[in-house]
Amino acid sequence: MPTAEIELPTPTPVADALPHSSVRAIVIDAHAPSRIGLAALLDEQPWIDRCLLAADSTESVTLTRRHHPDVAILDVSQTGPFAASITGAIRGAHPGVQILLISRCRTTLGAPPASVGAIGFLPAGVSGEDVVAAVRAAVLSGEPLEPAIASPAGALELSDREREILVLLGTGATNREIAARLYVGPDSVKKTATMLYRKLGVRNRTEAAQRAATVLAE
Repeated sequence: MPTAEIELPTPTPVADALPHSSVRAIVIDAHAPSRIGLAALLDEQPWIDRCLLAADSTESVTLTRRHHPDVAILDVSQTGPFAASITGAIRGAHPGVQILLISRCRTTLGAPPASVGAIGFLPAGVSGEDVVAAVRAAVLSGEPLEPAIASPAGALELSDREREILVLLGTGATNREIAARLYVGPDSVKKTATMLYRKLGVRNRTEAAQRAATVLAE
């Protein structure tokens, strides 16, 4: 007696789960070439209806309130320690938006993206395919993305003192001002800051301040 063959259903591609022109996105990035390039990449997807562009938090909140995008892609390369305030303002403008963090700098997110109101984090160096997949997954699931997709490996470990100094570096404070704030000597601040630069892979306080957002997310 011949063995009956079981016909398996053809897997439905993930992209097919999103109707044509059904998703509105907003890209928030102070760097114009990156902002425009990412928007162009998303506009190529058949499920994207419209991709808005914002250069700063004020513009992003205005556009989010007006157009109610489904997903926001926020670059945190230069936001300093203010990523949480920006994501909070965006969600205040439209609570239903899914926020995906991305960075042009080779840095790490020091806490789960959810701690700053985001669904995931894409580090520098990810491919365009990965970005599109993450945006699509954010819209489809509404759940935190898998760490392998949404965050880099090897989270950075900082001491409490290093975190305190990094926060203050992000405000533009000098070593003397930081020392006075923390009740320590300027030499102690300088020594800790030097160790901090090594951990972050940066050359100076300006670069450290720029990376503070993705490291100090909690």
